Amino acid sequence: MARLLGNFRLPVFVLEQSRMEYLSQTLSLFSRQLEDLSLYRDGIIRHLCSFVLLQMADALCRENLESSVYVKRSSEIFRQFKKLLVQHYRQHHDIGFYAGCLNISTTYLSRIVKNITGHTVRFHLSELLGADARRMLECTDLDVQEISNQLGFSDQSVFGKFFIRQTGLSPLKFRMRKEELRKQ
Repeated sequence: MARLLGNFRLPVFVLEQSRMEYLSQTLSLFSRQLEDLSLYRDGIIRHLCSFVLLQMADALCRENLESSVYVKRSSEIFRQFKKLLVQHYRQHHDIGFYAGCLNISTTYLSRIVKNITGHTVRFHLSELLGADARRMLECTDLDVQEISNQLGFSDQSVFGKFFIRQTGLSPLKFRMRKEELRKQ
């Protein structure tokens, strides 16, 4: 986070005692008791991770209120790319759309994303699509064709091949495996 904010001081920041205790309490929620919750465990862990990240972001923002923050152009482009990606990943699966929205070349966008994260644009897109597909298969009764359509795939077979690359299982096998785990 400090890298994205353009703040490279070490240590990144020091927490006040009360804020540290609050963060410690949140981290303590990641306990062995989560292992007993098979049905909702993944969702609980996702929400706890989001909560910890929000606490850390709040602490960083409060720490950096006094200092001026310089954001490099590449960091701002990356932030805008991630915002666009979250808004449009279901409809647009090509890098050209995102580069066009940012008024930059696909090569430049690819280089920025790779330099900042170590991953490609395709990786970020696939992560969002894969997470959404897994969530829909786990938490909805939509059939595979409907999920494929909602995620913007041209047809069900393309979606199936994508999902197999992401998880190693077909969408139907993934759904059946999750249902078997719930019954246990």
